[in-house]
Amino acid sequence: MVKKLLIAEDNKFTAMQYKKFFEANGYDVDIFNNGAICLQKYENELRYRKIVLKDKTPPYDYVLLDQDMPKMTGTVVSEKIHKQCPRQRIIFLSAYGQNIMQSNESTKDSYLQIMQKPFSLEFLLKKITPRSFSSIKRSNQENNLLTATQSPETIR
Repeated sequence: MVKKLLIAEDNKFTAMQYKKFFEANGYDVDIFNNGAICLQKYENELRYRKIVLKDKTPPYDYVLLDQDMPKMTGTVVSEKIHKQCPRQRIIFLSAYGQNIMQSNESTKDSYLQIMQKPFSLEFLLKKITPRSFSSIKRSNQENNLLTATQSPETIR
């Protein structure tokens, strides 16, 4: 089964790195440079799954969001996705973990996690493998939102 990722990242270089890396590791990747288009793609995929496939599972294995993006922030995208599909797993990839936790107080479940930048792509890949999402190293837990950080020694 192909693993699917939806990624919102406005930095072109970072977006290109994500796409190449995850596709090389067997993922089908949809990547967008602004939050509004990312949300629109998500809603289209969700609608297709519900109506055509009669499937109520989330359309992506993970949605990876940057916080600061044009048109719509990662926080707004995540809130809109969770209203439509509460079981969708979302990971924020941002240097602003504390701000994200404070602005996502309404989403207090295991489907929303935060990874503090910087991190290696190998570290991220380990966190999105099916068995490890719930076992991310909990370096900080506030309001039931989890953050994961990578030790500076392992960042390349």
